[in-house]
Amino acid sequence: MARRTASTSKRLKPRVDARPKRGRAAWLVFAGLLAGIAGGAFAWRILAPEGEPVRPTESVPDDVQPQELVVPTEPVEISTRMRPGEWTEESLAARIEDYKQQIRNMGATDAEIVTNIERTEEGASRVVVSWNRSGVQGNH
Repeated sequence: MARRTASTSKRLKPRVDARPKRGRAAWLVFAGLLAGIAGGAFAWRILAPEGEPVRPTESVPDDVQPQELVVPTEPVEISTRMRPGEWTEESLAARIEDYKQQIRNMGATDAEIVTNIERTEEGASRVVVSWNRSGVQGNH
């Protein structure tokens, strides 16, 4: 059996000044800032390598339409649903005219714009204004 001594080992004594050393927090902040600056410089060199001039982005005038990303024969639709009490006949007519104007701004003629209004018995309504680009013309 092991013999127990009256003195405790020096390794088992808790350290009285267990606080972190002074300046350690400041050093960590400084290292983080330095890493951020170095990362930014690296990213800049990757994005704009030497020998290639940095071109400013071209500004597009507001009246120029962007190239379409969809097939030109696909229909375009703007729709909304309104709950009972959210609309009146006047606000409904104004919303329909606004949707028609948005589609006209995309290049549709009045003959290509189709309007569909559904009213429920509870007083809600669903408005669909679409641009029929398949050649079939007329309003519902």
